[in-house]
Amino acid sequence: MRIALICLGLGLTACAAPEAKDVQTSQAAETQIEATAPWRFETAAPALRAASCPKGTAFERAQSLSITATEIDRGPIEAQAEALNGMSFAGAWHLTADDPNFGGLSGLDTLRSGSLLAISDAGAWVWIGIDPETGTPDGIGSIGYMKGADGSYLSGKRKGDAEGLAFKDGLALVSFERNHRIKAFDLEGCGVGALAAKVADLNVKIEGQSVPDNRGAEALSLGSELHVGFEMKTNKGSPNALLLETGELSDFMFVDPGELYALTGADFTEWGYADLYRAYDPVRGNRTKVKVHKSGDLMASATLKPPLPVDNFEGIAFGQSPEGKTRLWLISDNNFNEKQRTLLFAFDLD
Repeated sequence: MRIALICLGLGLTACAAPEAKDVQTSQAAETQIEATAPWRFETAAPALRAASCPKGTAFERAQSLSITATEIDRGPIEAQAEALNGMSFAGAWHLTADDPNFGGLSGLDTLRSGSLLAISDAGAWVWIGIDPETGTPDGIGSIGYMKGADGSYLSGKRKGDAEGLAFKDGLALVSFERNHRIKAFDLEGCGVGALAAKVADLNVKIEGQSVPDNRGAEALSLGSELHVGFEMKTNKGSPNALLLETGELSDFMFVDPGELYALTGADFTEWGYADLYRAYDPVRGNRTKVKVHKSGDLMASATLKPPLPVDNFEGIAFGQSPEGKTRLWLISDNNFNEKQRTLLFAFDLD
């Protein structure tokens, strides 16, 4: 639709001597083009930084956090071979920390250093150190807490249920459930003192259905444009949409791997994208699927279920192995439940 509008606008402005009616039509077309323009990081970032880290705001450091990474059994080799296509298991760790606020990790992204930034559904930032020489967790971490626009902490599920994370050039975009919205935090400028700056409100209806409180925007993926993926299921599957400058959503696509799977994570890289899906039922427990696409074609996939280790995976991020291979990181949300674990997995693409 946007292409048609752009062509229409070009056709009208090419007239040598437009009449008043033609000018009005051209202006209306241009207005419609602008209204359907995609939200772009490079355009939006300066204003978001200014709102999140106003001039004179002091930089606040996160609290240091010692993280214990215990390597776990990756499961039978035969089961790995059957479950993994185009990728191999590079590492699997159970992460623990003495801080009771460590856990509930729902969104994940990779920093320039190769270390990881995660968010929790209790409104926390969690940094997880990765040794660049070994590609394994180094035990060094930190934790901080998200602040609203007024400087108060985003406490409670209604305010602080952070789920999706996209990090670029020091600016973190975070999607929240229950009060469905996307906020930006200038972590590079103000650290954990960054204030929440509005990107978009997401209290929308999709295929005639309101987004349930606990089935919101779990997946953010960012190139120049921002794609928003929802855990909710419609008759067509889980919706994934493009964010417009107006804050509306457009270009809906629906993904459905079947068997109760719903979209919980996504990430872009310069050549493709990866999707993360989760399913649960009392009989089979947690199950996870990963799909990696290049130029629109499926190039790698994984299905994690017993006898392979698996938990409630919600975060996915592209990275790089010490050998220079493309790496996929996965992290699980333990829901602050002692019967679940915070697992960190690394897969290297063939």
